[in-house]
Amino acid sequence: MLKLFFASDVHGSDICWKKFLRVIDHFKVDIAILGGDLTGKMVVPMVKDGNEFSYALFGRDIRFEATKLGDEVLKVANAGYYPYPCEKEEFQQLSKDEQAQTDLFNRLMAQRMQEWVDLASTRFKGRSQLYVSPGNDDRLIVDEILEKSDSVVACERKLVHLPDGYEMVTCGWVNPTPWKTTREAPDEELEPILEELMVKTQNYSKLICNFHAPPYNSGLDIAPMLTRDFSVKVGIGGVELGSMGSKAVRRMIEKYKPLLGLHGHIHESAGFRRFGRTLCVNPGSEYAEGVLRGYLVFLSGEKVQGHWRVAS
Repeated sequence: MLKLFFASDVHGSDICWKKFLRVIDHFKVDIAILGGDLTGKMVVPMVKDGNEFSYALFGRDIRFEATKLGDEVLKVANAGYYPYPCEKEEFQQLSKDEQAQTDLFNRLMAQRMQEWVDLASTRFKGRSQLYVSPGNDDRLIVDEILEKSDSVVACERKLVHLPDGYEMVTCGWVNPTPWKTTREAPDEELEPILEELMVKTQNYSKLICNFHAPPYNSGLDIAPMLTRDFSVKVGIGGVELGSMGSKAVRRMIEKYKPLLGLHGHIHESAGFRRFGRTLCVNPGSEYAEGVLRGYLVFLSGEKVQGHWRVAS
């Protein structure tokens, strides 16, 4: 029997990554799989003014004494953002220079990703128990860091072999989103990418599809619909919801009938759905609260023996 843990969409949360490194021991599983999105969404400048620092987050202006800098940095990092203590003069310069802002974001993102894989090395060096892949929000530098790691198996756009004869194909690309992120493409372009992965194996009865996008109209892909200015659409019945998943992913599931589909991307649509013999799961995400949501899945032969949504 193969016992696995799957989570997704930690979005830069330090505490969620540390929890991920503990799930093998905590849940007594054989392997742990983390799908994208791995990286955070923004830098939070912490501006020094005398003996105090200040920063803005979630519409709140927060001031604190310099002696509490470490606590505030940890708080922001655990919520998935990149704290950046700086002097007022540097902050003013950054405010006027978009390229400098982009360079800073890229540097802090890569730095945290490297810190994460280094931390994994302290416990998992040389072991094939952690499988990690990027998602649509993750910039390409993430792949380079994962590929060089001695503690995680980088599995993006690959077929990887798992214990007990199971195999996994992975793709962090998704169908188009309103935010025009790094890894997205129309379904007609995404489908041949997925096809190329699917034909790498002949044993679909023991195949796991780790596709960041959930299947279209599966119930694992429901999210609020947005207007052109990115505000939530509200109709006479309240917030308007729609299916945001990938038709290409759904076609792969229905055509090849793998054993298991692992999905994320839509944080608010946690759950499971069966397409014939295939079980598809989306653990959802509560990274901003420091909660690591995941699915425990137990596989035996060509069957899913059990699955449970858990939190850590």
